Order: sequence, then structure tokens, then C-alpha cells
Amino acid sequence: MKCTPHIIEYTKIRYSIREKDKMSFGTIESFSTQQNMELRSWYWYDWANQAFALTVSTILAPALISRYFDLATGGGSNVGGIVITGDSFYALVLGFSMMFVAITSPILGAIADRVPIKKKIIWVYTIIGVIFTAFMGLAPHFGEDSSFKYLAFFFVMGQIGFSGANTIYYAFMPYLADKEKMDHVSSWGYAYGFIGGSLILILHLLVLSFAENSNWALSFVFVSTALWWLIFALPFFKNTPEPEIHNKVEYESIIDAVKNGFLEVKNSFKEIKKYKQLAIFLVAYLLFYDGINTIGGLAAAFAESVLRLSQQMNFVLILLVNVIAIPMSIVGGKLAMKFGTKRVLGWALGVYLFTAIVAIGFAPLELNDDYERYDFQYQYNEESGQYELDTLYDRGIKGWVSKSGEGDEKFRDAFMIFMIEGKIEGIRWQDSDIERNIISVDEGRMLVIAMENNTDHRFSFYFMGGKLNSEKSVGDNHPTIIEGGVLDFWPNFLRDNVWSPLNFGVNLQWILLGTMVGMVMGTAGAQARSLFSMLVPKTKTAEFFGFFGFMGKAAAVFGPFIYALTASSMDSRVGLMSILLVIVLGWILFPFINIEEGIRVAKQVDDGTYMSEDN
Repeated sequence: MKCTPHIIEYTKIRYSIREKDKMSFGTIESFSTQQNMELRSWYWYDWANQAFALTVSTILAPALISRYFDLATGGGSNVGGIVITGDSFYALVLGFSMMFVAITSPILGAIADRVPIKKKIIWVYTIIGVIFTAFMGLAPHFGEDSSFKYLAFFFVMGQIGFSGANTIYYAFMPYLADKEKMDHVSSWGYAYGFIGGSLILILHLLVLSFAENSNWALSFVFVSTALWWLIFALPFFKNTPEPEIHNKVEYESIIDAVKNGFLEVKNSFKEIKKYKQLAIFLVAYLLFYDGINTIGGLAAAFAESVLRLSQQMNFVLILLVNVIAIPMSIVGGKLAMKFGTKRVLGWALGVYLFTAIVAIGFAPLELNDDYERYDFQYQYNEESGQYELDTLYDRGIKGWVSKSGEGDEKFRDAFMIFMIEGKIEGIRWQDSDIERNIISVDEGRMLVIAMENNTDHRFSFYFMGGKLNSEKSVGDNHPTIIEGGVLDFWPNFLRDNVWSPLNFGVNLQWILLGTMVGMVMGTAGAQARSLFSMLVPKTKTAEFFGFFGFMGKAAAVFGPFIYALTASSMDSRVGLMSILLVIVLGWILFPFINIEEGIRVAKQVDDGTYMSEDN
């Protein structure tokens, strides 16, 4: 390979930076005060929008959309013989939310490389994201059969704002520092994001834990997320300059700009041989990021629908992930500077693969007599001689059982007289439908008899104390019943040989997941972003980061759809396995990426001296 001086120069600079520059909290000592302010302001946008990424996109939207859908449909909706459950419905919503950004990102990027409008594009996307994130706070107030529809629509729009802004935001990286500093810049951007996201996550966890009215608490969380995003994004818009435009073009109209954007993208595709290393990386990125993004995006929905975890545990998980990811992002950047970006990214993906394999085997422990884990817990009151009802996570009857959904029909018909006081009308729960929290011993006995031959449901109940002590019922579709699935041998094996002996319930399993993901999440994302920025010519940053965004969003479309299809036609664990296989395919491509060659091409394209490998 010719033109090796560029590679030698890059290598020397890369390793001398550790001796030359002392870096503190993201700044670089060799930079001027102005340069460091511009760099920190760019970090602050990561700080700002991670409120949406963590609280909304990772925790609340998956869990709430999944829960509201299950509640409205009674645990699932039959479409053409395929049962759509809460987690698979959310997967479809997530996939559709990415389609607009995936299609438009390369075109907008190509235009932004010729016209100084990168910050304007980010501003428009940010405002869209902020507005619809705030609107999501209205969704809990629309009622049982409507909430999931409104929430899904508002989330799609908010996700468009978040993802669209990020695509152009990444294109600023090559202008903030030299290529040899990309590991540092990208890693610290992620660290700022994890810190900002974690701080507001703590606030939201406290609000949801202690609020008396959960719907208004959710409204507060969504609105505060929107405000956090907007306020902390302002330093970026104020201080980080619009990148220099090479080969500036003045378009006569928006239509003319779009046409030229299409042409630029078309020409880049024609020159794909020139950017061979970049192309290999993009394909690998499409595959492995598909897995990472899908697993992260669907974790809360999987927890809600499959493991039946509390909302608070999802918050704890993400908080744990981020607390661990803050220092590990920095460590990952330092390791990349020492061992190479590609190698460290490969290590991180290896840990992800192992984590996904373990996650497929997550399973609730068998209920036995630990009555506090049953969905409906009837405890005998010695003074009144009656049974008093508690529900799992204090969600109440109306928070577990749909009023009209087909999936809960058999359970509801047998249980209804013990659920609600008085006559009920309409297709959804109303405030006037008063839950029955007390039943007599005779009514309890009637309930036990009624449920003896009625196990075709997804719930459980337990009687504690009195004449009915230890009487219980567990539905055939309850999360603790794991049988019939292609991969059910794996969660059953882990439950029998690992989880049960260690007494690791789903909460501890979830904490284990958070620990493992936190160790590599920041590293994987930061090094992928850093590696890509090294391979991109400065003159085509926005366009190529548009492709980067396109691949990321295509992955975000592709992955959830695969999960939705496999989870609906088989089960959720098979859905996770399909995503695992996609990560493996991306990982396999890594040895074929020649970073030095990619850097050579990028530099020569910028200099106008590009020579092919054959020259």
C-alpha cells in the first residue's frame, strides 16, 4: 500500500498525544480557552438530549406503551392469526419512529455539507422533540383504550426529533478536534450524556416513587424531560460554531437543494469502491448497532411484558447502567488510544453478546408460597374476619386486568364479581368503578372454586392466613410458566441451576444485566462514533454522518421489526435470539476493516490527491 507517510504521521501523533496533552473533564490542555468552550458546549448537547434517551426512550415509553397496550387488549391482540403483545407492539412503534430519519438523513446531510445550516437543522429537530415529549405527558389521562394510541404517536414524533438531531450533531466531531483525538472527544461526549441523563433520572425516580397520583407524576416526568433537553441544549447553539463549508453552494430553492442532495448521495454510492473501508464499517455498524439499539430499546418492554418487573426497577436498571458507564466510557477511550479503536470496540461487542445470551435466560423464580410476588394477594384480617386485597406493585385491579380486552376474558368473567363494586358499564375503566379490596371467607372460597378449572389466563392470586391459607392459582400464561417455546430450555436451565440456587429473582437478574451493559455501553457507542469519524473526509462530514445516521436508524427499523415478527410468531426469547444473531454477523466483519487505509483515503479526498490502491 502506497502513501504510508500519512499512516506513520497519524500513528506518531496518536501516541504522542498522551504525553503532550493533559485532559481534564473533557477539555484538552493544548486547546485555547475558546476551543475548549466550543468543545464543552458540544458535550452539553449530549447532556441535554440524554434525558429523552434514558427516561423516555429507554424506560417510560417501552414500559408504558407495552402496559397500556396489554391493558387495552387484555394481554394481546390477534391480527391474522398472530398475537401482538405489548412488547412486540412497542417494537413496531419503535421501528416506524425511525423510518423518517433513516430516509431523510443522507439527503439533509449532503445539503448541510454545501450550506451552513447544520445548527438550524438540529434546532428544528430539537424543537420537534421537545414539543412532542411534553405532549407525551398528556397520554396517561386519555383513558384505558386510548392512552397507548396517543402515547405511541407522540413518542414517534419525539423520537424523530431526537434521532434526527443526533445525526447532524455527530457531524460536528471532525471540526472540533483532529482525528487522533476522536476517541477522547467521543468518549467524553458519552460521559457528559450519561451524567446529565443520570441526574434527571434520579429526580424522576424520586417523583414516581413518592407521588400519590401516578398519572400526574408521569406528566411531570415528560414535561421536565422536555425542559431539560431544551435548556441544556442552549450552550451548543450559542457557543459551538457552524462547521466550515467546503465547496459552498447557493441553492435557488428548497426543491433545488433536495435535488442536489439526492445527486450528492447518488454520486457517493457510485464512488463506494473509493470508500471501501468505510462501506465495510457501515455494514458492520448496521448489524451490530441493530442488536445493541434493539436490545436497549426493548429492554423495558421485555421487562414489563415477559418478566413483569416494576417501573421502578427499570429506573434502577438504567441508573445503574449509566453510573457504571460514566467512568467506563472514559476508560474505554483511554484503552482505545492504547490498543486501537477497532480492537476495543470488538471487545465491547463481545461482552454485549455474552450479556444478550444471559438475558435470554432471565426468568422469574417459581412463585411457591412467597405470596407478596403474586399479582393478587388476599391476606386474612383477624379482627374483621375478612380477606384484604393487595396487588403486585400496588397497581390495583384496574392496573392489571383489562375491562374489555379479549386476552383477559376468561379470567375477568370468573373474577369480575370479586373485582368491582356495583354495576359496571362501558368498555373501559372509569373512576366510578370502585375496586373491591375486601371479600368474605365465603366469597374467597367461591373464588377458589371458580378458578380451579380456569387457568387460561396470565394472572395469579394467593390467600394468606385464615381458613383459605395457602390457596392459590397461577394461570397458564403467567410469566413464571415457561414451557412450549423453542428456547425455553435455556431460562429453565438457568433458573434451576443458577437463579434459584443463588436466590436471584428478576430484580437481581435485572441488576446483573445493568452491571454488564454499563461496562461496555458507552465504550461501544463512543468508539463506533470515533472510528467512523476517522474514516470520513472532512468535506463530506454531514453527508457521511447522514449515512451513519441512516444505518443507525435503518438498524433501529430493521431490528425492532425482526423482534416483533419473531416474538409474535414464536415468543419474546426467540425475538431476542434473532437480534443476538444480527450482532454476531456485524462482529464477524470487523477483521476486514483496515483503519489505516480508510484514514489514507479520507485525507487524500480532502486534499484532492486521492489515489486508488492500484496506483
